[in-house]
Amino acid sequence: MRSPSRWSAALGFVLGWIGRCMGAEAATETELQSAVFRAKPAVVMIGVQVGATATVRCGPGAAVEARPRPAGWLGSGSIIHSDGWIVTNGHVVRPFYEMDDGALTRELGEKAVAEACAASLQELPADARARQVQALAAAPVNRAGVKLEKTLYVSLSNGKTYPAVVKAYSPPAYVRVSEKEYGRDVAILKIEAKDLPVARLARHSTNLNLGQTLFVIGFPGVVASHELLSRASRFEPSVTVGRVSSFKEDVGGQRVIQTDAAIIQGNSGGPVFDDRGEVIGAATFTSTQGEQVVQGFNFLIPVETIREATAKAGIAADGRSEFSRLWNRGVDLYLRDLHYRAFRAMSAAAAIHPGFPDVERVREDCQIKHNEQGYLHREEVQWGLLVVGLIGGAAALWLGGRRLARMRRENLRRMIRDELERAGLFSR
Repeated sequence: MRSPSRWSAALGFVLGWIGRCMGAEAATETELQSAVFRAKPAVVMIGVQVGATATVRCGPGAAVEARPRPAGWLGSGSIIHSDGWIVTNGHVVRPFYEMDDGALTRELGEKAVAEACAASLQELPADARARQVQALAAAPVNRAGVKLEKTLYVSLSNGKTYPAVVKAYSPPAYVRVSEKEYGRDVAILKIEAKDLPVARLARHSTNLNLGQTLFVIGFPGVVASHELLSRASRFEPSVTVGRVSSFKEDVGGQRVIQTDAAIIQGNSGGPVFDDRGEVIGAATFTSTQGEQVVQGFNFLIPVETIREATAKAGIAADGRSEFSRLWNRGVDLYLRDLHYRAFRAMSAAAAIHPGFPDVERVREDCQIKHNEQGYLHREEVQWGLLVVGLIGGAAALWLGGRRLARMRRENLRRMIRDELERAGLFSR
């Protein structure tokens, strides 16, 4: 028999589902937990790196080759098609896609000069050294010697990293793209991979209500670059929870959603989910006072903007994925305390793409809780007993049916003999 806790979990799951169907607004804790679990594997880290190889002349002597430390930008995104289609913000990929190469050449040229000419510059005072670095970097021979190397990559939370290409792009909201149109701050990327986990896009965001719970999943820079965390930890996304605060328009007249969920550099482009685990938008910009970021007043592009971009890219974000089907089934079973079957479903998902942290953790927890159960309470034993019971019941019915048929035949023969005796046609 199932333990009372299992019955309670199952009853809570069913009641929560019925409440959703009847239009109840508040999600249960189990539903929120399920939504977060389902969503996380489809959230990705997006990185842009611009490096350079520079040939530097510090004076009349021979040229020196230098490779200055690359400039880097970090953002977030979500997989919307299992064949490697990803949505993020336009401003996340802008340094790779359309940023002024002159500014990057100047920045990396100055770094190259400071590195290559360090010996001749070290005697100068700091202010004079900075001016000399700028002057050397601006020299035509040194500017011509800077060769930029741009890289756009996507990292999954299992640590795998893929080169990416931009398939559709709209610049940030402050960029005017025509006389009457501003940027939508959305981009569609493509990586070469199959059967990836996917995030489901909501049909629209117009049914959101003020105060409704939502959660943001992404890669805040303060966590990704934290000196006390392992390198592997930087690939696991973070979750912040908040509510819908208001509905606004950006400077181009496009709808944006205001939220009090914490968003910071690195979260940009990260998906924002409702309590059903569907993407209702993506983090786009925060609020500042001077140089200080003011938390609690952050903004999202709505899912309608994302759907327009997917249509332009020619992809159907249908939410289908074999990995996600198995993972979602495992999550449902896990939250109903059906650990044996949850473990099997999650193991099948891990066989497609191994190494996702949530999958590994929950599988381990399933195994531990399954082993802690009494033998007769284990699911496979209960299923075995049920099968034996069904077979035994079927056998009993079959044998009982045969016995009943035999008794009916005997009764019929007796009745026929009795009738024949009465008619004098038969004698014992």
